[in-house]
Amino acid sequence: MSLVEFEFLVDGALRKIGVEDRDGTFFFSEGEVLLEAAVRRISANELLFRFNCRTARVYLARDGDRTLVSVAGREFVVTEPSPATRRLLEGDGRTPEGSIPIKAPMPGRVIKLCVREGEDVRRNQSLVIVEAMKMENEIQSPVEGIVRKIHVSVGEFIDSERPLVEVEPTKLSSLGGAGHDD
Repeated sequence: MSLVEFEFLVDGALRKIGVEDRDGTFFFSEGEVLLEAAVRRISANELLFRFNCRTARVYLARDGDRTLVSVAGREFVVTEPSPATRRLLEGDGRTPEGSIPIKAPMPGRVIKLCVREGEDVRRNQSLVIVEAMKMENEIQSPVEGIVRKIHVSVGEFIDSERPLVEVEPTKLSSLGGAGHDD
């Protein structure tokens, strides 16, 4: 089978994944990363991935046009990007002021603000905690930078399209994503 490529949003971030089936063994690629895995369907909503002598159960649930994915205790929201979303994300996603808008992966209620405007943040530092589907979701900074604007307050109900926080990157390498150790 030839390589099939997919584009989708995972927690609001555009991902481009290639999948190739070679006699029952699947090869997944994203950029320079390649993963070989055997995949077995356990039920309609459960898959078993076996790779590098490890296994991972993946649970799937449809919610309208979204798929909720649970792997090793972490949950992700997967959707197809709209043309408008794709255009925004294929750029660097910055506001005109140079900040990156950080959004929640799904609607919920803000239960904690972990930062203040003007505060320096590290990549993967908690910015906001949002309760959605009776679970607490930690929204983290994708870059090292400075919190320029907080758009929400504790107790406020939010949707997945509205920015929660804006972070202005302070290091050029912060925008590189995977492959950079900050």
